[in-house]
Amino acid sequence: MTRLTPDQLRILEEVPLLSALDRRGLDELLRSCQRQQAPRGSEVFGPDQPAEALYVVLTGRVKVFKLSHKGDEQVLHHMGPGGIFGEAAVLGGGNYPAFAEALEDATLLRVSRSTLLSSIARNPELALGLMAGLSSKLHEFARLIEQLSLKEVPARLADVLLALAARASSDTFELDRTKRQLAARIGTVAETLSRTLRKLARDRIVRVEGPRITILDRQALEDLAARG
Repeated sequence: MTRLTPDQLRILEEVPLLSALDRRGLDELLRSCQRQQAPRGSEVFGPDQPAEALYVVLTGRVKVFKLSHKGDEQVLHHMGPGGIFGEAAVLGGGNYPAFAEALEDATLLRVSRSTLLSSIARNPELALGLMAGLSSKLHEFARLIEQLSLKEVPARLADVLLALAARASSDTFELDRTKRQLAARIGTVAETLSRTLRKLARDRIVRVEGPRITILDRQALEDLAARG
């Protein structure tokens, strides 16, 4: 059985896919799973590999991204503890559609396709948890598509800053990723992101102190996000 710390078990109990399981059901699932270490910068999977497992982040952070033929990176997801990735590919079969890479040293729970399917057969409520997680990601993808296709970089950045402030429940917060990673998330490059942040600071919409951001004029930032 995969040995996890009490904190890691608590994380698993809050993952939508697994939250419907009682402790006995979770223990049964863990007997067939593996804990995997992913050092910073290592690839968890790539688009040429068969989708044989989904992953749950126990510690650290992981990004899921695609590369254009020119090598440009588009980040699809950033995952922290409790984040789950690879589940749609595992259900659909075939290969993974994107890359997954550890942004920092991470500990992952690897759930193989056979383990997932047999667990769903024994515990049909797992399917509902899986659908809930996939539905949330569909909404996230719809938002990303809207941003990339309908909004300019300043509006995309305003959206992200407002979302980070909401997550922190404060108008002062720290960026949870490097500027290069943030730029990839909103479909631009680090230099353009830095110029946009400097302009927001000059206009006294935000204050930038290293990774710390303070929203000074929330209405102006919301108007910018809505303007596109």
